[in-house]
Amino acid sequence: MIAVSPLRLKLMKCPASRPQTTAPPPIVCARVLGHLLRLAPTANPQEQLQREISGAKDNVMLMVLAGIYVRDFLHVFKRSNGPTPAPSVNPSRPSVKDSHEHSKLLMEECNLDHRAARDAAMKRDDYHCLITGWRDWKHGGSADVEAAHIIPASTNKNIGQDGKKFHHSVGVWTILSMFTNINIIRDFSGNRIHRLENIISMNHYCHTLFDNLCLWLKPVEGVSHTYDVHVARMELKVNQKIPERVTFSTKTDYPLPHHQLLALHALCCEVAWMSGAAEYLEVIGRRMEDIKVLSNDGSMADLLSRALALVEVF
Repeated sequence: MIAVSPLRLKLMKCPASRPQTTAPPPIVCARVLGHLLRLAPTANPQEQLQREISGAKDNVMLMVLAGIYVRDFLHVFKRSNGPTPAPSVNPSRPSVKDSHEHSKLLMEECNLDHRAARDAAMKRDDYHCLITGWRDWKHGGSADVEAAHIIPASTNKNIGQDGKKFHHSVGVWTILSMFTNINIIRDFSGNRIHRLENIISMNHYCHTLFDNLCLWLKPVEGVSHTYDVHVARMELKVNQKIPERVTFSTKTDYPLPHHQLLALHALCCEVAWMSGAAEYLEVIGRRMEDIKVLSNDGSMADLLSRALALVEVF
């Protein structure tokens, strides 16, 4: 018996009329699939993409497929609620002076939580932004340094519960797993999302760019913890003197950000900007923020349906 992929199940359940009102424009859909196919890691991810594209019976199903990737991959990394707040200087969790003991305590699954992870990440990175090198103002520097999740913590919100949010989370994790060689569901779902490998210290400016798909880090092949820094527009580097390349290091026992998670975020950013999906998501989000009351004449129905398509479950 041939297994049916989760994406194929979504395509089979989706009414043929839906993508005409909820999918991105056809040109964006075509570019999303094309750039994903071109930039995806070799072997299995590309092969699975090829199977999904070849298995679509018509252009309508191709638009549905592209819409799934926009919602469950590209949109997942683009957060609309702003960056994660900086950790408290005096966290409620009892302090552990010894770095090794603290590291072991934090890595125990039962002890993983947002506050402890932020505190440990800031300590690991010596309260510096790993992109610019600027030090946090609360620790003698001049920058507002924050701890950023690479895969957003909201990705698995309500996972394990019944209902639509549970199924949506499963679909998101399935797609994320397609594009990396690590066991992302086993290692980063649930409260494991707060593992230090998924957290990177950045100043507020870089964090905002990172969360809006405007800044990404591409691993340099053959060089450990070294990344080329990319931005959506070159002028974004000027104000903060963002370098072309960075290398991460730590004097603690804490693990550094995982290069494959950063590669996953980079893939999302590149596909989003090359395809035009980034502008599409930005326009939808900005127009929804500007609308305070929906009109009664139905003129906003298309905008509303496209916005809902980013969060609904097929």
